[in-house]
Amino acid sequence: MAKNNQTVLALTLLITASLIGIFAVLSWIGYSLTRSKSEIKSPGSSDLVNKTTDSSSFKQVEITTARNVDYSQLQKYLQSKDWQEANRETYLRMLDVAGTKAQAEGSIGKDEMNTLSCVDLKTIDRLWSTASDGKLGFSAQEKILREQKNDYRKMYDAVGWQTLTGEWLIQWNYNQQTKRYEYKPGKEPNFKTFPPGHLPTVERGYNFDVSVDAALTKCGI
Repeated sequence: MAKNNQTVLALTLLITASLIGIFAVLSWIGYSLTRSKSEIKSPGSSDLVNKTTDSSSFKQVEITTARNVDYSQLQKYLQSKDWQEANRETYLRMLDVAGTKAQAEGSIGKDEMNTLSCVDLKTIDRLWSTASDGKLGFSAQEKILREQKNDYRKMYDAVGWQTLTGEWLIQWNYNQQTKRYEYKPGKEPNFKTFPPGHLPTVERGYNFDVSVDAALTKCGI
């Protein structure tokens, strides 16, 4: 009788150990699958960096231009979440939108700034907005400005361009050889972890009567 009890006990322990082992293996498999599907998230931009925008999303974007500007390369950079190249491409295409003088000098002067095409500005904005689920682009920046009660200093701080004390976090140097602006070393945008509205960075300042900001307001963006 005692021997039978010992046998039952041994079988019970064996079965229990087997069930625990099976549960452990299943738990490990479940954890591995979950981890493989998840992305490492970082504040502000994690959902934007680690995946490519579905091409079907861009097929629905209305790409129109009043200045015969080619936005195909910008579209490719944004679709692949190459924020740095997309930011540079935006600067270059903005020169095309402005006109021949801006293309030659690498900067948009007062006369051309006042005549920036609303059609093209809205196209650039739609591309950025589509690629970022509405987190980047001109309209995202203008939304933040409204949230800050049209206080540009607070808006620039919120998007990571300038501190509230007036220190510019993003600055440019003008390259006389290429006739183009380039970021100062250590004063580049953050292309990896950034707050909403951080990109694109184009010419900014506080002469709001003649600026991209004024153009965006005029165009209803």
